[in-house]
Amino acid sequence: MVYDTLVAPFADFEFMRRALAAAAALALGAAPIGVFLMLRGMSLVGDAMAHAILPGAAVGFLLSGRNLFAMTVGGLVAGFAVAILAG
Repeated sequence: MVYDTLVAPFADFEFMRRALAAAAALALGAAPIGVFLMLRGMSLVGDAMAHAILPGAAVGFLLSGRNLFAMTVGGLVAGFAVAILAG
């Protein structure tokens, strides 16, 4: 019963293994940044930056389709612009 629920999906399906790896990478990357922002009393800044980066990634997607580099550059440009204008 426990094996069927917790282990079998990851053993049987490749997309589940990729989703688990992506979730683990996201958790390992986002946790230190979140702790740093919380300790400095800037927790809402992280939320604002996340909302600022999304339109930049969307513009990158609209300009070049599913090009990860273009979406990353768009998000970085939008994030830096918001950070500079907010500071």
